[in-house]
Amino acid sequence: MSIVVREADLEKDQQILIWFLQQHLTKQSDHRRFDWLYRNNPHGAAQAWIATDREKEIIVGMASAFPRRFYIGGKEERGVVLGDFCISDQYRSLGPALQLQRACLTSVDGKNKTFGYDFPSQSMISVYKRLNVKAAGQMVRLAKPLRVDRKVKKTVKVNALYQPLTEAGNAVLSLLDRRFKQSSSASTIGLHQGVCGEEFTSLAQEVGSRYGACVQRSADYLNWRYLAHPLYSYELVTARRAGTLQAYAAFSETDRDAFLVDLFGIDASIIRDLAGKLVDLLRQRGVVTLSAPMMDSHPWVGVLQDLGFRKREASPVVIYLPSSQLSKSVLVESANWSLVDGDRDS
Repeated sequence: MSIVVREADLEKDQQILIWFLQQHLTKQSDHRRFDWLYRNNPHGAAQAWIATDREKEIIVGMASAFPRRFYIGGKEERGVVLGDFCISDQYRSLGPALQLQRACLTSVDGKNKTFGYDFPSQSMISVYKRLNVKAAGQMVRLAKPLRVDRKVKKTVKVNALYQPLTEAGNAVLSLLDRRFKQSSSASTIGLHQGVCGEEFTSLAQEVGSRYGACVQRSADYLNWRYLAHPLYSYELVTARRAGTLQAYAAFSETDRDAFLVDLFGIDASIIRDLAGKLVDLLRQRGVVTLSAPMMDSHPWVGVLQDLGFRKREASPVVIYLPSSQLSKSVLVESANWSLVDGDRDS
């Protein structure tokens, strides 16, 4: 078996990349997703690499890198989030995976990027270990029950009891949340209408460096990442004081479950009020559980726990520092990483 890896041409190889992703990673791979993810990112166009069996002349794997601008230690740095890694079933030995990911990392090393990061699957952990790329922390899913409907339906077999038990349980959950009264921050909180304007860029510039290490959340980036997403529908809730944007949350809903994918703002009291209002909104919509995946070092983990969120399953995050950027190793490795679910590749 002779595997050759080359960098893909996003124009010439578009069809084969879309097809291969559809066959081996996600059925949602199509032209809309490709254009949005690979071409339209305001932080820059993606790169992709293709692994080919030279003897059989067939594509056996691919991997991609998506640009991200970051604030790290008060400075703006360029990085990539690695993703869309997939290999056909008959080639899923460690060798081809290592060869493909090594080529991907080597190419990133030559593109003046400060670092790369990934949210790897369990199978990819072995690949990264062989490449001497270590886990830098964990993504943990924080979860808060908003309604008991699903739990009651699963455990109660007498139909006549379902409605009264559900109403009683939901009333208890709502009553318990009254402990978390809004602070005296005098913030106005509500659903955001329309696209994100320059006030979001101003907030990113003002607050971003305080997070240690976080994605540069300009208005263009937020409009692309959430409001222009071709496959998922996201909404934003904002907190304002005297008309000035102080914080926002991005979320989505799927089958009575909601996901808080971004939470960004100035201080803990405003973030607390914002998250509390989001809980109220989603409970009124009939959402059963609100999940908030974020890195365990994120500053808002404690705020959400105070609101009744509990830690559930965790998964590793890896950060790769190219050899050309070793002078910045202290900057990258010592940073308090504030990654959220919205910082993934797609």
